[in-house]
Amino acid sequence: MWQPWLLLLIGLCCAQRNYLNPRRVPKWATQGPNQGPFYAQPEQVAISYGGDPSSMWITWVTFDDTHMSVVEYGIEDLTWNATGESSLFVDGGPKKSKRYIHRVLLTDLEPGTTYMYHVGSEYGWSSIFRFTALQQRPDGGFIYAVYGDLGNVNARSLGKIQKQAQMRLFDMVLHIGDMAYNLDTDDGKFGDEFGRQIEPVAAYVPYMTVVGNHENAYNFSHYVNRYTMPNSDHNLFYRYGVFFLFCTA
Repeated sequence: MWQPWLLLLIGLCCAQRNYLNPRRVPKWATQGPNQGPFYAQPEQVAISYGGDPSSMWITWVTFDDTHMSVVEYGIEDLTWNATGESSLFVDGGPKKSKRYIHRVLLTDLEPGTTYMYHVGSEYGWSSIFRFTALQQRPDGGFIYAVYGDLGNVNARSLGKIQKQAQMRLFDMVLHIGDMAYNLDTDDGKFGDEFGRQIEPVAAYVPYMTVVGNHENAYNFSHYVNRYTMPNSDHNLFYRYGVFFLFCTA
């Protein structure tokens, strides 16, 4: 049985997110009024449950500091906007490659309502995606897609999952560990490609994750930084009303 002190120890020992000072001045901003970030295009867009039906996390990646993390969203057009924060993630591999992880929490959503949205900044925007704020189905409950061990080269089911997500045949994904094989491989390029592959799923339905043994590199740093789970800065354990217990070898 898990003991509270053991869970606390795991949380303290894992990697931490390096949130950026909102008053920072990016290097490119000092090089003249016509300069902008070189790698500003958002990618690897994913949504995750915010902890209650009226909220949703939106997470994405850029490879340069855009200084802004913005979601524009609405029901029939992009009426509203919400801002968030970004963190700098430096891969533990020899190249120490950098990624900027953006997180925005949408609140006051109406359960059962479908919203359109895109993410980014004045330096680049994603495509427009849609999601439906969580609400129980007419016959009760939710439908989950549950799977693990989904990698870049063994994802034979990926196309079917993408199609079913966009048809709203399920309400949420539970990915129970072992992603990309592995997130850190080739200085994190496998993790980036995996994020692109699951975007046609994760940008439409909440993509909830559980850590597996394949995520343990560099103190779980890729897993901690790439995903956003409710009420957690490390994603190793969290809760949102229903208790799931997953054990991974």
